[in-house]
Amino acid sequence: MKKNYKIIFSLTLLLLVIISNMVKAQNLDDYKYNGSFNPGENSVKTPFQFNGYTNYWHDIYRQNIRYGNLFKLVVPNVDYTIAQSKLDIADDMQIPGLNVQEGFIKNLFQTEYVVLDQPSVQKLGESNGNNILVVTDPDTETGKKLTGKLSENEWMARLKSHQYNAKDYSEVNAFFLENGNKKMFVISSKNKELRDKLLAVIKDAKDILGKYDLHRGWFGTETLMKSVTITPGHYLEVIGKGMNEGNTWFTFSGYMDFLAQQELIDYMKKVNLPVIADVGFEQIYGLKNYDGLQVQSMFTIDSWIKYAHEKEGFVFRRVYDNEADKFQYDGYIATEGNKEQIDNENVPFISKTGSLIGGAENSMILFINKGQQISKEGLYEAIMDRREVAVIEGGKMMGPALYRNALELLLLDRVFLEEYFGDRVNIEATTEKYQLTVNMTNTYSHSVSGNLEIVLPSELKMSGNLTTQVSIPANSTKTVQFALIPSAEAMGKANPVAVHYKWETSKKSTLAMLKLPRAISVQQLLYGHAPKVSYPVSIHNFTGKTPFPVKVEVLDVNNPKKAVFSASKTFNAATGEYSEMIFDLDVKPGKYNVRVSALGLENLSQLGIGVAAGHPMLYEMDLNSDGVMEYRMENDSVQVTLLATGARVIEYIVKSKKDNVFFKLWPEKAEDDKRLFRKRGYYPYGGFEDFLGQGSMETHKVYDVEVLKKEGDYVQLRMKADYYGNEIVKTFTLYGNSPLLEVQFALKFINPDANVIGPQPILELGAKHWTEDVFTVPELDGLHEYRMKPEMYYGRLFFLKEGWNAGYDSQENISFVGAFPVTEPLFLHMWMNHPSNGEAHYYYTEFQPWVPISQKTTMYFSYYMWATGGSWENGVKALRDRNLISVQK
Repeated sequence: MKKNYKIIFSLTLLLLVIISNMVKAQNLDDYKYNGSFNPGENSVKTPFQFNGYTNYWHDIYRQNIRYGNLFKLVVPNVDYTIAQSKLDIADDMQIPGLNVQEGFIKNLFQTEYVVLDQPSVQKLGESNGNNILVVTDPDTETGKKLTGKLSENEWMARLKSHQYNAKDYSEVNAFFLENGNKKMFVISSKNKELRDKLLAVIKDAKDILGKYDLHRGWFGTETLMKSVTITPGHYLEVIGKGMNEGNTWFTFSGYMDFLAQQELIDYMKKVNLPVIADVGFEQIYGLKNYDGLQVQSMFTIDSWIKYAHEKEGFVFRRVYDNEADKFQYDGYIATEGNKEQIDNENVPFISKTGSLIGGAENSMILFINKGQQISKEGLYEAIMDRREVAVIEGGKMMGPALYRNALELLLLDRVFLEEYFGDRVNIEATTEKYQLTVNMTNTYSHSVSGNLEIVLPSELKMSGNLTTQVSIPANSTKTVQFALIPSAEAMGKANPVAVHYKWETSKKSTLAMLKLPRAISVQQLLYGHAPKVSYPVSIHNFTGKTPFPVKVEVLDVNNPKKAVFSASKTFNAATGEYSEMIFDLDVKPGKYNVRVSALGLENLSQLGIGVAAGHPMLYEMDLNSDGVMEYRMENDSVQVTLLATGARVIEYIVKSKKDNVFFKLWPEKAEDDKRLFRKRGYYPYGGFEDFLGQGSMETHKVYDVEVLKKEGDYVQLRMKADYYGNEIVKTFTLYGNSPLLEVQFALKFINPDANVIGPQPILELGAKHWTEDVFTVPELDGLHEYRMKPEMYYGRLFFLKEGWNAGYDSQENISFVGAFPVTEPLFLHMWMNHPSNGEAHYYYTEFQPWVPISQKTTMYFSYYMWATGGSWENGVKALRDRNLISVQK
C-alpha cells in the first residue's frame, strides 16, 4: 500500500513538473518586445533667443536639444532665423522695416503696371484694380483701406529683433490684393523717403532683369580628387549638386584641382552641358592653362602674379594684406568680414564656396547679358566689371549696391527666385552598380508634370527610352530608375550622366556619374624568383556574360609574339561585380611582359624573374616591449624592420654602411604628442609608410600579420587591415642576398572619398639629411636634381618618363632608389621637410607616387626599394636588369 502511495505521489509530482514547464513555456510565448528607437520624440528641446549687442548688434534664435540628458546639440531655429534674415536684408537695403509679401515681385514683374502715388479712394476705384502699383501712406484714407486688409504681423512679437527698438523704425509694407484674376499692388509706409527708395529698387531690379540673366555659381569650390588628403565629392558629384541648386558655372580650387582643367571641359562636352567648369588655386584663376605650376615652390608674391598674368589669368588678394599692397592685383578675395570694403570700393572680388563637407553655403550670382550663353570669358568679364554679388551664410550679400539690392529684393520675394532657378523641384541622381536612380521631390502645393530626359556619353547606353513623362503629386517624391549599359570604353573612368526635367513653368538639371574601375586589374610591375611566381588578377565584369574565361600569357620582351607560358581560368562574377584569382606563372629567369585577356579586353604588364638564390631570414621580436611584435627581414646586404602599426618599414639598414636610409622617430613619440587632436594630423613615425588622408587613416592602425615564408631564397609576410569595409593588404618580400625589398599592395575599397594613396619612403641618407644629399628624378624632359633648402620647406610634383626616383649622399657615398609602375600615379610628389613644419618638426625628404584608388575591384600597386653603398646609377641599373624600371610610352 505504501508502495502504491509512493508511486502515485511520484507520478503526481512528475505531472506537476510537466504542467509547470508547460505553463512556463506558455508564459514565455506571452512575452513581447516593446522597445523602440525614436530619438526625435525622446529629445528635449529648449529655445534660446538673444536680441542685442555683443561686439555687434545681432539676433540669435536656437534650439538646445538634449537626449538622455548628457547628449546635447545646439541648432538654429530655422523659422525664426529666416524671418530675422529678412529684417537684416532690409537693413542692408537701407529700407529698415521693409516687409515684402512673398510673391509680390514675381507677380508684379509678370505684367506691365502704372504707379499711382497717393491716389484718392475715388481715383483708385476708377482704375478697376488692374496693373496698378499703389504707393500710399497708411494714415491716409486710401492707405487705411488698403492696409486694413493686411493680417497682423505676429512675427514682430515673436522675434523681438533689435531693429524694432530703433527710434526711427518705420514699417514699409509691399503686398498685393486679389479679386479673382485681378491684382492690386501696394507699397505702404509713413516714410516717403523709404517709399521712394523701394520704388527705385523695384525699378532697378526690373531694368536689370530686362538686361541681364542671373547666373548662379560656386567660385572656389573644392574636391581632393587628385590629392592624398580626403574630402567628399567627385567633380561630377559637386557639379550635380550645384546644378540642382541652379548653378550654371563652377571653379574648382581644391589642392591639385587645377590638374583637372581639360578633364572638366571634356566631361561637359560628353553630355552636351552648357555649364562652365574651370579651375584655379588659392589666388590665381581663369588661366588658359596651368602647365608647370608648382604650388609648393613659388616662394614670392610676384612669382604668383607673374605666372597668372603670363597665362592670361587673374590674381586675387586678401582685402587686408600689407604685403600685397606693393603689388598689382586684379581683385579681392572676400569673406563676410570684408563686406564694407566689397560693397563700397570699386574693386572686383571673388568669394569662395569651399567643399561639400563645409556645407557649400557661399555662392556668387553673375549678371550676364540677356540671352548670352555663359562662357569662361563671360564669367571673368562679369567679375572684372563688378556685375556680381556674393551670397554667403544666411542669405547675406556683398557687392555693388545696384545689383546687391536688386537681388536682395528678389530674395525677400522668394517666389521669383524659386521659379527662376526651378527650386521647388529637387532632383538627386545617383548610380548603384549599373542602375541610375533619379529622386524627384515636388515641394509645390500642386502637382507638376513634365519631360525627364537622360543624356549619356558615347561610352554608355541605356535599356529603354532616354526620355519619359513624369508627374509628381504635390509635396511628394517620385523615384525613376534606369538600367545603364557600359561599353569597354567606359571602364577605368568616371562617366557623366546628365539629367534634365522640364515642367510647366520651369526646368531643372543635375549630373550623376558611373565611375568604373579598369576591367582588368593586375600588378603592373612585378618581380619574383623562378620557377613559380604568384600573379593576382581581378576582373570587373561589365558585360552580361558569366562565367567567362580569363587568359594569362607570359611574353618574351625581345619577342612579343612568343608566349613562354600560358594559362586560362574561368571567372564567376555577376554583371557589375568583380572576381579575383591567382595564376602561378611557371617561367625561367628573364624579362617578360604579361598579357591578360578577358571580356574582349587586354592588359599588358611588366614582369622580372630572378634566380632562386641567397639565404635571407625572417624573425619576430618586440623591440619596444609594447606587446605588439616587430618583424625583421635580413640578408647579407640589408636589415629590414617592419612595424605592424601602420604596416610600415621602419628600418632599411644598409649593412656595409651601418645606416638606416629612412628617417625614424619610432619608438620615440613626437614632441607635440599631447597637442589637441594630435592623431588627426600627420604623425611622424618614419620609415616607408603611406599617405591616405591627413593624417593617414593607416598611421596608428595595428595590422594583422601572417608570415608566409621565413627562410629560403626569399622571405615574405603579409599585413592586412580592415577600415570599416575598406581592406588594405601589404605583402613585404626581401629577395636573396640583394637589397631588393618589395611591397605589394592590394586594396578593396568601398569609400570613394579615399581616392588617392601615397606610398612613400621618408629618406634621411647618411648620418643626417642635409645639402649633400642629391635627389634625382627622371622627368619627361630628362633627369633633374634637387637638394634641400636648410632655411625652408618646399615641394614639387613631377610627371615622369620612367618609374623611379633616387637619392645619393655625396659625402657618405650611400644611395637609395625607389621604383614603381610609371603608368599608375597621377604624378610623383616630392616634399623637402623642415623643422618649422607644424606636423613634423624634422629634416627629411619624401617621394610619394600619388596613386588613384579604384573601387569595385581589387586594386594592385607595387613599390621596390634598392639601397646600397655607391652611386644611385648602380641601383637604377640593378632594377633595370630585373625589369623593374617602367617607361612612359
